Amino acid sequence: MPIGLGLAASHAPNVFVAPDDWEVRYKRAIDDVPQPLKAKEETQEVRRAYGRRIEAAFATLRAKLEAYKPDALIMVSDDHSEMFDESRCNPSLAMFVGKRGKGVLNLLKPETLDDPGAEVITINCHEELAKFIANGLVKRDFDLTLSRQEETISVGARNMGMGHGFSRMGPTLVPRNDIPAVLLWLNCYYEPLPTARRCLALGRAIADVVRDRPERIAILGTGGLSHDPRGPRAGWIDEPLDRSVLKAFADGDPDRLSVLFELDSDTYHGGTGEIRNWLVAGAAMDRCNATIIDYMPIHHAVTGVAFAYWEKM
Repeated sequence: MPIGLGLAASHAPNVFVAPDDWEVRYKRAIDDVPQPLKAKEETQEVRRAYGRRIEAAFATLRAKLEAYKPDALIMVSDDHSEMFDESRCNPSLAMFVGKRGKGVLNLLKPETLDDPGAEVITINCHEELAKFIANGLVKRDFDLTLSRQEETISVGARNMGMGHGFSRMGPTLVPRNDIPAVLLWLNCYYEPLPTARRCLALGRAIADVVRDRPERIAILGTGGLSHDPRGPRAGWIDEPLDRSVLKAFADGDPDRLSVLFELDSDTYHGGTGEIRNWLVAGAAMDRCNATIIDYMPIHHAVTGVAFAYWEKM
């Protein structure tokens, strides 16, 4: 059965936190980078208004999932040195083919899955479908790194598990943990990085692999949009870039973004690379027009925050 529902959302930590608590993460992410003047306009009242819009956008995505009633959710996110390690093993593309994804929720402390008292999130996984997709992608010339344990275990010294792109988004969109997931990691931070063309090809390949499966399948791309936490552009947002990306999806023309990362620009470094996850989801929905739920250039979230979905009738 073709993938009938696509979702996309930012996963910046502050979108999961009450606006009254944004200041801590904001100051930590920007360090000593001079901030744009617009950041001063984000008063507590403005931030709370953004918070209400974020809650409404997540509610819309949850409603779309509930209405579609998927048998599985393919989650496309990236790693921030949680599951993988830049020095030991940093795959361009990785999949988990076990039963449970586990991750640490708290980003304010260096907690691991093994620390007593760590807040651990578990996502039930669709092991058989993950293996099927992995085999299908290899046949279509995608080289995968596979993690085959019963549950996610990090490669690096700190066992943080699957990472916050999964551990925060999963409980937010699937609070009952009743939709088994397929976890797919795409390298969005560490050179050499996948091209936009490769990400679009990956999305289409995933859709092709599962086309004749009996399950109702949804796909989620999570991350971005423009941001550079702890980098030289921390707190700065490239609003024209963000709106151009969203316009391409709304027009049902993701191929317009095929050259997105070919220019070497400071804007494309850091977290902006997470737009790759949106490219995979958008391409999996082919030329379906996206509905853009909301877009907010929130400096105190250190991110261009956006939410969208694709529906095939």
